Amino acid sequence: MTSSRHLSLFITLGLFWGISPSLYQHWGVLGMPVSHVIFLTGIGVAAALALICQLRGIDWIGGKQLHFFGFGCAALMNVPFALGLIFARHVPPTELALIISTAPIVNYLVALATRRENAAPRRLLAILLGFLSTAILVVTRQGMLSGNVSWWLIAAFSMPILYSAYNWFASIWWPHGCHPMAAGVAESTWSGLLALPFLLLLAPPWSPDQLPPSAYWTVLLACGMWTLERIAFFTLIQEKGTVFTVQAVYLSTPAAVVIALAFYGGADIWLFVSLAVLMGALYLNNTGSAARRT
Repeated sequence: MTSSRHLSLFITLGLFWGISPSLYQHWGVLGMPVSHVIFLTGIGVAAALALICQLRGIDWIGGKQLHFFGFGCAALMNVPFALGLIFARHVPPTELALIISTAPIVNYLVALATRRENAAPRRLLAILLGFLSTAILVVTRQGMLSGNVSWWLIAAFSMPILYSAYNWFASIWWPHGCHPMAAGVAESTWSGLLALPFLLLLAPPWSPDQLPPSAYWTVLLACGMWTLERIAFFTLIQEKGTVFTVQAVYLSTPAAVVIALAFYGGADIWLFVSLAVLMGALYLNNTGSAARRT
């Protein structure tokens, strides 16, 4: 039975997933260096999760296996994260939200190719609908029909592919007996540390063209938001299982579009057609006998 607590965590998870594309756009409008965002959010989330682990008596220090896992996850996550922050400066957040939301379908394609999943008619149909949603989005964007291709939009489809590599690594190399909170600390810590050399080389805080500290309040907000998102995600995974938790994508996808429209506008009928087709694809991919129960 789903309690009101689980429902609250589920809504929190979906909404926080949904607001991320608009945050990316906000940081792009400000001209905030990508390395600053990754470093500050990585270290901030790691510190918050480490404090929670300490209070709950969870070993978050770990050993070599945990840190190998954290380093690998961080390296594989930072690339699409950084690309997302860059693409947000060239692709409207509504469209970026739809592109990111195709990740579950791409994950299944990768699992199918690596023989970690069997072919299921329901999920194969989800793949076809996912491609149809993508085609609608790409073809109907401004200038596409006249032959002026938006290469930034095309390039943004690398993100769900790269995130699937991250998911593959995380599922294969998960440390035996590791608490998810400890994994979150290791991953977030290494995410920030890997971004630090780029920060010092490309956008050092002492350079004269840096933003004032007051411009970073949304980064602090994101640290708190993503910490709560991790807590909601880990709690639901442990108490309700994967199948229940991944359904948050049905809330996050339309929420991402609505939030982006509220702040930035830019809607047309084809955007909603693409959204509707994608929602159908996600439903087929994540429900019924097609859903993974690992």
